[in-house]
Amino acid sequence: MPLLYADDTIERTIAFGVGKMSGNIDNYALIIGAMKCGTTTLFTYLAKHPEIAPCYQKEPNFFASDENWSKGLAWYESLWDYEPNKHKIALEGSTHYTKYYTKTPRFPNAAERIAQIKANFKFIYMLRNPIERIESQYTHGLSAKWFTSQQPIKKGIHPHLLEVSRYAKQIDEYYKRFPAPNIRLVNFEDLKSNLSNLLTEICQFLEIDPTYNFQINSKIYNPTKGKFIDGSLWHFISPLTKTLPNKVQQSIRRSLGQQVRDNIRLTQEQRDFVLRELREDLLKLQFEYGVDVSRWGIEL
Repeated sequence: MPLLYADDTIERTIAFGVGKMSGNIDNYALIIGAMKCGTTTLFTYLAKHPEIAPCYQKEPNFFASDENWSKGLAWYESLWDYEPNKHKIALEGSTHYTKYYTKTPRFPNAAERIAQIKANFKFIYMLRNPIERIESQYTHGLSAKWFTSQQPIKKGIHPHLLEVSRYAKQIDEYYKRFPAPNIRLVNFEDLKSNLSNLLTEICQFLEIDPTYNFQINSKIYNPTKGKFIDGSLWHFISPLTKTLPNKVQQSIRRSLGQQVRDNIRLTQEQRDFVLRELREDLLKLQFEYGVDVSRWGIEL
């Protein structure tokens, strides 16, 4: 059964049903965000480790979607081809798990739901310069038409872009409910500059063979610039194309989508506004969680 992550172009066509939970999976590793911080690249590399069973869908959003949550644990477990005598970890990477905020709720509190499950969870949370993260998400959102050209990014930046960048606030929900040794914060800069060492450290964190020889390349998985964003029409006609050859499906999909050609850049005024809004969160991130924000060129 094909996997759906960055270097796969094959669509899954099998519909999952709710069946009896086998109880084969005891240990999960969740890459919980943040969006546009390299989660797809990390997932794609870790998925190659022989002791890891990657989820068929990189982002199943089980704990952050009321619809998926209602399908039950048996459905969630069915998203893996997990072999207990081979695999030690079931891996997924849903960035919606760190999009919780209370003033204007958009997603359920994923950490609260995960804490209800009788299984062992470890969490990897990837962090990036919030200015760059917002620019990348807004670029993506503009092409995906989450935002429109009539709603340009400006001083009053959409609160969702800011809330997802409140890293300390988001990860607080996990530290409240899970042991600190089960949570690993990863700086995006290490993914870019020291990937081999980072993968070794994460393998140690997950308690799997750290000597596995990952084949490192320079490819960036799921980059914003150059990628195709699905058009709204594709979501309606996609089910009608399932019987067509994959190349034909992809050709139709691309013809209905839009390619991201240019990245949005914030003005200095916008950058100053973002940093003022995030200042308290960044201070907590640095002094409570030990994240050196100066690596992002940010002085508090």
